[in-house]
Amino acid sequence: MYSKILSKIKEDLKAVMLKEMSDRKNDSEIDSTHKTVCRAIISMYPEIGVKPDKATDEDTIKLLKRYISMEKTRELYIQHHITESDIKGLNASQVDVLIKSKIDELGDNLTSPKIMIAKEYLPAQASEEEIKQWITENIDFSKYKNKIQAMSPLMKKFSGCDGNYIRQILLKINI
Repeated sequence: MYSKILSKIKEDLKAVMLKEMSDRKNDSEIDSTHKTVCRAIISMYPEIGVKPDKATDEDTIKLLKRYISMEKTRELYIQHHITESDIKGLNASQVDVLIKSKIDELGDNLTSPKIMIAKEYLPAQASEEEIKQWITENIDFSKYKNKIQAMSPLMKKFSGCDGNYIRQILLKINI
C-alpha cells in the first residue's frame, strides 16, 4: 500500500520546486526550508529498508518522527540549551539521556521552521476521550497480564500519537 502522506510530501516538493523555478527572484526562505524537509524525509527511506514506492503511512510517520527528533536534537545545540561543557566527560548513552530530558523539559518550546513543516504531515493526535472510547470498545484487558501490554494495538490504531501520551492514558484507566 502506497503512503498517502508520502504522496503529499512529494506533491508539496514538486509545487515548491515549480514555484522556485518560476519566481527565482523572490525565493523565500520558507519555500527553501520546505523543499529541504521534503527531500530529507524522502531520502530517509533506505534507513528503514523500504523503498518509497512501497512505503506505508506507518513507515512515513516513523520517518517524520525520526526527522523531528533529529531536528530537535540539532536545535538543542543551535539554541544553546546544551553546550559542549554540558556533555564533556559523558559517554554516548549519558548524552542521549541528557538530550531526551532536555527535549522533554522544553516540549513544544523547542521548535524551528523545519520541525513545524515536518509536524504538518503528521496525522492529528487523537484526543484523550477518543482514545479512552476506543479502548472501552475494543480492548479486552482479560487477555493481557497487565494493561501496558495493550499498547501494541493502541499504537497501531493511533499511529500519529505519541507513545508516552497513549501510555499515560492507559495508566489512568481503572480495570
